[in-house]
Amino acid sequence: MYISGYGKSRMYMEAAQEYMKGSNNSVQDGSFSGYVSDKEGNDIPRERQTGNQGRTSEEALEEEEEWREKLKKWDEEMERIREQNRRERELMQEARIRKKRIQKKLMEKLVFKKYLARQDEIMQMNEKISLERAVGEDVYIEKAPLSKSLSVAEIMAICSEF
Repeated sequence: MYISGYGKSRMYMEAAQEYMKGSNNSVQDGSFSGYVSDKEGNDIPRERQTGNQGRTSEEALEEEEEWREKLKKWDEEMERIREQNRRERELMQEARIRKKRIQKKLMEKLVFKKYLARQDEIMQMNEKISLERAVGEDVYIEKAPLSKSLSVAEIMAICSEF
């Protein structure tokens, strides 16, 4: 494998050639990697080493201020979104509570209606039995039993309460 296959081909190739010539007197540990590291340090321009990259301090301050402005805007946007999410959660919670109340009220009303219908059936049966005993023959009572289900009007009334 050739040294040029490692990415920074020019730098490594030159370092390898100088190393092979025997001009590695400046490297302390005498290894090839130490020599390459030493050469990399010499080849990097001063601007890149300091991280300034040709900018003046005013440009750096302006860029820093721009970033602070951006971060401030992002923070404000995040706070606005959090507030909006909190309001939506509260509204959803209120809707769930309202729905549970309506369901509970409907179930109570339905159970009560079933209870009353059952009591009416029992009263009609007792009345029929007592009349049959009194008359001595089968008696038919033309009285409709109470409904066991909720009517639309009852459901609407319960829903409008909440």
